Amino acid sequence: AVVSTQSTGDYKTALQNFDAVIVDAKSYMRLKVQAHIHRGEVYQAKGDKNRAMADYNTAVQLDEDHPDPYLHRAQFYLSIESLGPAIKDLEKCIELDEDFPAPWTQLVYGQYQMARTMTPSLLDQVFKNLGKMQEKFKDVADIFALYGQVLQDQRQFSAAEEKFLEAQRLAPDNVTYKAHVATLKMMAENNFDSALVLLNEAHEKDPKCDFVLENLGMIYIQKQMYPQALECFKKALELVKTEAEAAHLSALYIGIQCQWEVCDEYNVKPVSIADLQDFSQMMTAPQG
Repeated sequence: AVVSTQSTGDYKTALQNFDAVIVDAKSYMRLKVQAHIHRGEVYQAKGDKNRAMADYNTAVQLDEDHPDPYLHRAQFYLSIESLGPAIKDLEKCIELDEDFPAPWTQLVYGQYQMARTMTPSLLDQVFKNLGKMQEKFKDVADIFALYGQVLQDQRQFSAAEEKFLEAQRLAPDNVTYKAHVATLKMMAENNFDSALVLLNEAHEKDPKCDFVLENLGMIYIQKQMYPQALECFKKALELVKTEAEAAHLSALYIGIQCQWEVCDEYNVKPVSIADLQDFSQMMTAPQG
């Protein structure tokens, strides 16, 4: 019941339940650890980074020989782009349980972000780890999806599509993989019609996937179908789970709404999607 209230966005009730577990002297230690982890997730979703960090730290201190607290703290570090500490926690997590696929994917994600932004020499290690992961976890769709995203970012489009299609084969109910194939169609072939078909199929299968809705909105912008784009962003806003995601989508929504109104009133050419994304980044960049 504690976790279910968290997942429905009832943060106040979730926090009260986690608080009760933490202060209860009769609670098992492992249960207290999970309460700290999940309370940290609630604080993180609410944008309270200091309290989130405090709970993740406490979870690690209480159960330093279990991988779960390290994984959640690492995911928090990744969310605030603190890549060094994230990688350190993920390496510890893998040391404690090398057969747990989640920290492997997070580790390679963190290494790739570091390679892109700070240490290009890490790219060889990223591809080595991706190959190792693919062999070790042959039935884990997320591994292939991450591999596909890295290849797509490196503009190796054919290889990326193979990975996304394999992810789809392994987890056909996960519509985000189809959405990745759609974005690949846009980037590699400039084929917005094919991408739109794929995203509509994904949306039909899972109308509550905010990732699919956001990408649908992006395609509608390219096709200058602004009312449809606004509707997609509005629906996605109702589904996102964190304040950071909400801020990102709000910036997109406001940007396209302003653009539509100006273009309509003054009969001017719309700006590109790249310009709109720059506007979104400007709106969500941390101050100071």
